[in-house]
Amino acid sequence: MDIKDSLAKNKKRVLPVKRSVLSVVSALLFLALVFTDFQGESVEHQNVVFAQVQSGPLELVISGYGHLRSKHSRFITSSRLAQVEEVLLLPGSRVTSESIIMRLSNPTLQQALMRNRLALARQTASFEALNLSQKSELLSQQGQLTLLNSELVNAQLREEAEAKLISSGIVSALDHRRSELAVQQLSERVELAKQQLEQTKALHAQRLNVERKLINELELSYQAAKEDVDNLQVRAGIDGMLMEVNIEQGQSVQIGAPLALVGSERALLADLQVPEKQASRVEVGQQGTVNTFSGEVSAKVNRIDPVVREGRILVELELIGELPDNARPALSIEGKVITEKRTSALSIQKPSYVSEQSSSAMFVLNPDTNQLVKTQLEFGKLAGNAIEIRSGVKAGEQVVISDMSDFKHLAQITINHQ
Repeated sequence: MDIKDSLAKNKKRVLPVKRSVLSVVSALLFLALVFTDFQGESVEHQNVVFAQVQSGPLELVISGYGHLRSKHSRFITSSRLAQVEEVLLLPGSRVTSESIIMRLSNPTLQQALMRNRLALARQTASFEALNLSQKSELLSQQGQLTLLNSELVNAQLREEAEAKLISSGIVSALDHRRSELAVQQLSERVELAKQQLEQTKALHAQRLNVERKLINELELSYQAAKEDVDNLQVRAGIDGMLMEVNIEQGQSVQIGAPLALVGSERALLADLQVPEKQASRVEVGQQGTVNTFSGEVSAKVNRIDPVVREGRILVELELIGELPDNARPALSIEGKVITEKRTSALSIQKPSYVSEQSSSAMFVLNPDTNQLVKTQLEFGKLAGNAIEIRSGVKAGEQVVISDMSDFKHLAQITINHQ
């Protein structure tokens, strides 16, 4: 019982001591705060970055990044089952429409081409033989018609001579009648021969027309088979640059399998990724510029993708100026779209910690007192690397744009010059 009483008394003595110590510390801290001179803080001039407030015309822009893309492209797929024999060109190669990218093989297509070629040759030979046969038949009939015409002329001459001799009694009326009958019969035979010749010509023309249609049908089959074989030599199809090769040598490809992608090299578009919050200011037809890091080219907004991806929206720009030398498909670029032009506005180089349509307390240089004075600035829209200032400063004033978070509790800071 004595031990417990002793411990309890010790605890009662310790608690007042702790309270006394805490009170003394708090009082010292209070006095330090009261007598500290916040206005007396200073900063070295070389440790501060200034930007001067500019006044004048201002282009409000939205900036982004992206890449160039071919305006015209050709995606090549396999039209038949085949095997890759050889890949001749790799991505990045400049091509013409007739450049062969790869060679494929398919024995079935080769055999089909040979069969169609032989069938066409046979039909062509048959047509020529028929044509010669018909010409021979026509010549025969024309010969018979010529012979009949000759006999008719002789009969007519005989009949005319006998008609003159009947009155003198040299030729009897019966013989003359027989001559007239012969002329009549030969005339009918000549007319029938002429009709037969015309019918034969019409029949021959119809027969040749049928044979010619068969030749045309076989010609189409041959051309289709030839095209299938020609397609085994995979050509670029357009002038430009080979963007992708999707197969390797020795690989078997199915119908519809992707083989290669060819894009135009000088007709280009720019796909620019801009922040979703700013994309509402972009409209089709607005002007802009694209920077390829070797030069700039004028552009125009062609299309705005409605889908948001990772907080950004794709804006398609059509390049309308002369392309820089390094412009090519898939090249990384930066760009900006001019959304508005102001005839007169205040602006400043944009600090990294400031966003558009916001307000922020920043330090402004007072040259008379050589002090930085905390001032509330209201910002407007972005203008490239600059930002619009709506209130808080005047043109020509110097604003600190470096990080001053260590001095945010101060209202004024003295500048030290060395």
